[in-house]
Amino acid sequence: MSIKSAIKDLIRPVFYKAMHPRILKLRDGSLENMRQYKNKYVGKRCFIIGNGPSLRPEDLDKIKDEITFATNRIYIMFDKTVWRPTFYFCVDPTVLRGNVEGIRRLDPSIIKFIKPTGQKKYDVDGAIYFDYNFDYSFSRKAPPFSDNPEDVLYDGLTVVYAAMQFAAYMGFSEIYLLGVDCSYSVDNKTIDKNSYPDQRMYDPKSVGILPDFEFTFKAYEAAKAYAEEHGSKIYNATRGGKLEVFERVDFDSLFEGGNDD
Repeated sequence: MSIKSAIKDLIRPVFYKAMHPRILKLRDGSLENMRQYKNKYVGKRCFIIGNGPSLRPEDLDKIKDEITFATNRIYIMFDKTVWRPTFYFCVDPTVLRGNVEGIRRLDPSIIKFIKPTGQKKYDVDGAIYFDYNFDYSFSRKAPPFSDNPEDVLYDGLTVVYAAMQFAAYMGFSEIYLLGVDCSYSVDNKTIDKNSYPDQRMYDPKSVGILPDFEFTFKAYEAAKAYAEEHGSKIYNATRGGKLEVFERVDFDSLFEGGNDD
């Protein structure tokens, strides 16, 4: 670990603790809006979309009528798709700070879920805010899985884990992951433009911390255990990639007519 990374690891919990009172205030102000989604989709399926390099615009258009969760700088690809997400998520403070104007410009019909930084200048009007527990990612101990964002969610070092926890809260019985490659192209210890399905999505000013897949896979194991205990399923419909925690399914087979490649 570099000296710079070590310093960040020391400062991050202190800053989070200082900002926590305002984060809770924002969360509490969002609870009424959040609660309208509790168990709203019992028995239904959804797609959680990662921004991995396997993601295709044409695949997004296949799910334009599905309930979908998308994240971070996905909106860069909107000029290539008819599809728009149902829900948008951002949890990484670096991503939020670097892209807050783009997030603010998202169509109001897209429901925005934001883990706030606590700094007013990064607030997003109309967003549903939630609290996030970073204790486990700081310590690298396996995190719990929460289905109650009215209280707290747990960090899995990926925004996909936040979306999974909200999907459980909303009652989905089938969750399909798409574009969750769990593999990055790294140049000089930094995620590079080849890590994305569209190189325009790369912005060195808003790239979050490097992935720790060993920890993220622990989080995904917690999600899988939760799903099995509660009678739901999480499937990996990603084209390739390195995520093997969840049962794989062929993405094209999920639609009438089957594989049309």
